[in-house]
Amino acid sequence: MNSQFGAQFPIIKEDLFIIILIANIVLPVFLITLIGYVFGKIKRINLTAINDFVIYVSTPCLILSSLAEKPIEIGLAAKVFISVVGVICGCIVIGYLIIRALKLPNKIYLPTVLFANTGNMGLPLVFFAFGDIGFNVAILYMVSTTILHYTLGIMILNFGRSTLEVFKLPLIYSAVLGIVLSVWGWSMPTAVERGVQLLGEASIPTMIFALGYKLSEVTLSHVGRSFLFGGLRVGLGFVFGIVFVKLLSLDGVVASVVILQSAMPPAVFNFVLAEKYKQDSKMVASITMAGTLISVATTPIIIAYLLG
Repeated sequence: MNSQFGAQFPIIKEDLFIIILIANIVLPVFLITLIGYVFGKIKRINLTAINDFVIYVSTPCLILSSLAEKPIEIGLAAKVFISVVGVICGCIVIGYLIIRALKLPNKIYLPTVLFANTGNMGLPLVFFAFGDIGFNVAILYMVSTTILHYTLGIMILNFGRSTLEVFKLPLIYSAVLGIVLSVWGWSMPTAVERGVQLLGEASIPTMIFALGYKLSEVTLSHVGRSFLFGGLRVGLGFVFGIVFVKLLSLDGVVASVVILQSAMPPAVFNFVLAEKYKQDSKMVASITMAGTLISVATTPIIIAYLLG
């Protein structure tokens, strides 16, 4: 009996470690969200300047520093990008049919099903689960998702007005510059590199704080709908992640990272862009929070599946 328990104990310890690991990653996100929520209850501010800082300054710096820091394999990057496109296309079909059946506006609900939180949740999860090799793949996935979010995502939100506005965003050019620096092995001057990194690091807590602030204005009347679409993002992403991993013959750490990143909850960027383009950002914020809550339960299960 003792020997059997001893043999099982490492498994129990490993499971406990994963639970603690997930908690240590997710809880800081909730803490910053809570701070934003409390701040919103006691003081009202205009979020426009904060959102513009995220879109035009800090996120481009985050992308540039992430891409330029490590060498990029073009073949691997292409496969990761194709997998991201495939997952998003699959989510478009199912998401659109459900939204149409419920007679809801696509501009508000469709982006929350398509675009996952592959940055401030996906990156740390991948790093601790799969190490530096997995982290490099996760960076490629995040950049691919972000580029599509700022092109396809903005076209969905801004359809009928100016689809060329996506080319006004510095993120596109920072991504191109980062890839050039990585492929050619060039580096930025130390002072510039450190400045870019510092600005990039500001994007994640700023986005989460803004999300919490917006949640302070959210009512409880849409909780069911929020959990429905938050759950669709996680569930559809997981299913289509597995599908395209098999179709592209990906395996090992690369396959695991693609599946895990695909199953992340709705991106905070959904709220940021909804706020910028005058959509119902309160509803988007509510869906984002609901999806994040769902991921607290689903992420440990998915990681256990991938590691098993």
